[in-house]
Amino acid sequence: MTMRTWVHGLVAAGLASLAMGGPAAAAGGMPQLDFHDYAPQLIWLAIVFLVLYWVMSKLAVPAISSTLENRQAKIQGDLDAAGRANDDTRALVEAYQKRLADARENARRVTREQAEADAAAAAARSADQHERLAAQIAEAERRIADQRRVVMTSFEALAGEIAQSVYNKVAGQPADAGALNARVATAAKGSGQ
Repeated sequence: MTMRTWVHGLVAAGLASLAMGGPAAAAGGMPQLDFHDYAPQLIWLAIVFLVLYWVMSKLAVPAISSTLENRQAKIQGDLDAAGRANDDTRALVEAYQKRLADARENARRVTREQAEADAAAAAARSADQHERLAAQIAEAERRIADQRRVVMTSFEALAGEIAQSVYNKVAGQPADAGALNARVATAAKGSGQ
């Protein structure tokens, strides 16, 4: 027999004995106002109070306490889970910010390396162009020097012919070609420097 059925049986027996009443019930009056029934009523009041107190203390209060404890444990568990989730979220945000900072630094490094590589390639191209231009200038200067020699040789020959012709007209006789050409060559070398 369970505790609840025993308590229900006890309460039912008490109510039945009250209902069967005493002389006031047979007379048709109110039994609670009959002074002769005060003692049994007080005894039954004490019995019912003790039974109800015992039922409340052994069944209802522990059940309510258990429910409240379970509820508090659930709330505390939820708060703990929320705290862990908050900590995990903060850790994820910190990891994300670190990865973002690392990615930015990596991008700066790659950009710097690319700029250095581009600068080196530009310097190499510039040096190559400088060498080509220097070679072209040297070739042009060589050609100019060759043409100058050709021009100077032609000029000396022309100057020698003009000098002989002028000397023939002024002196009336032919000039010494070797001496005249030597003087023209000396004059040309002096003006060519």
